[in-house]
Amino acid sequence: MKKNIIIIPLLLLCVATLFAQAPEKFSYQAVVRNASNSLVANAQVGVRVSILQGSANGSAVYVETQTATTNANGLVTLSIGGGSVQQGSFANINWANGPFFLQTETDPNGGSNYSITSTQQLMSVPYALYAKTAENVFSGDYNDLTNKPQNVSTFTNDAGYITMDSVPNVPTNVSAFTNDAGYVTASQCDGLDICALANLATSLQQQIEDIQAQLDSVGFIIDTAITHTTFICGTSTVTDVDGNIYNTVQIGNQCWMKENLRTTHYADSTPIPTASVTSEVYPRYYDYSSSNIPLTERGYLYNWFAVVNGSNGSSANPSGVQGVCPTGWHVPSHAEWLELETYVSSQGDDYVCGGTPANIAKALASTTGWNSSTTTCAVGNDQGTNNATGFGAFPAGGFGGSYVYSGTYAYLWSATEGSGSTAWHCILDKNVANMSYNSYGKGTGYSVRCVRD
Repeated sequence: MKKNIIIIPLLLLCVATLFAQAPEKFSYQAVVRNASNSLVANAQVGVRVSILQGSANGSAVYVETQTATTNANGLVTLSIGGGSVQQGSFANINWANGPFFLQTETDPNGGSNYSITSTQQLMSVPYALYAKTAENVFSGDYNDLTNKPQNVSTFTNDAGYITMDSVPNVPTNVSAFTNDAGYVTASQCDGLDICALANLATSLQQQIEDIQAQLDSVGFIIDTAITHTTFICGTSTVTDVDGNIYNTVQIGNQCWMKENLRTTHYADSTPIPTASVTSEVYPRYYDYSSSNIPLTERGYLYNWFAVVNGSNGSSANPSGVQGVCPTGWHVPSHAEWLELETYVSSQGDDYVCGGTPANIAKALASTTGWNSSTTTCAVGNDQGTNNATGFGAFPAGGFGGSYVYSGTYAYLWSATEGSGSTAWHCILDKNVANMSYNSYGKGTGYSVRCVRD
């Protein structure tokens, strides 16, 4: 299975000292590998960076793109905040109004066909930027004050008063006095203790230096294709090579796409041919646009040759067949569909209709798009109670020389061959309460759902 892998070793915010202007950017480093797991060394890569607010699926408050060159070790370094701005203003991000998440999309080939997506929460980094507000803290230098007291002097009786020792750079035109009438005393400052402010400024500066030291000393590794460090199924999304975004759902030990696939290219950007007739030999996808259902709901239909992309298929669990799926995802085998069915059937009344373990079709079916049925527990009956699992199987029908059965059937390919000319798929029927399977001609167009590696 082909994989484009990007490993993100460190996010580092360059923090200024307390009395300097904090920079409006931070550094980002990544190691880039190609489909053969070899380092992409001394080559250009394309990166799109988005700052998301509130959650990993939140709105983007800032988006930029950059093209950078990896070094001999495949390491690429970006200065986030310094790229080509696509949306928002980095300088206007209110870091106090978090949480914020960093989403990176990468094209290892140097273009804008971003095939790798990673989303991770920003923790200490934005607060280091937010600490720039400490620029307004009193420095401890008398000359930095506004509305300075006018009558300040050295004292002969200095108990409780401001002295030359407690305020640096006091005015030079001061005099000693024994009568202190009209001069500033500590009790007249209403709690404004200049010495305490100076101590606070020093403490804040030390805290910022401590944060910087921690950032310098702590590294972490994120492998978006293998370790899933930043991918949270059910929260994170997946983006195909065409830029289509799919939601995800965790069911048992499997992480599934929640929508039918709608890409027109393989993950390496190779186009998938389209046609208006079935093909028993060549990869094809079919656009059931005459159904008047939005593409985001129905997806495209693919024949099995397009689904497995030159593979002989697989009956293993997991299948190991990336096929038409995005990098890091694969076409489920017949065994993986059975695993899904077994898990959902075991969850009792939450997912089972009428107390019969086999009656799980409603729990997997979408709440819209189905033709109606009067059969109890059938998918088309009382559709508002469908989709307890969140899987949302949509009845896109099929293609076998013409488009048929939209609203009646959801056909979903597996990566497993039947006979030499057929392959297995699962079926949801508007009139049936259970999930079923069949082995049918490979040239037929059916829907595709991908499962995470």
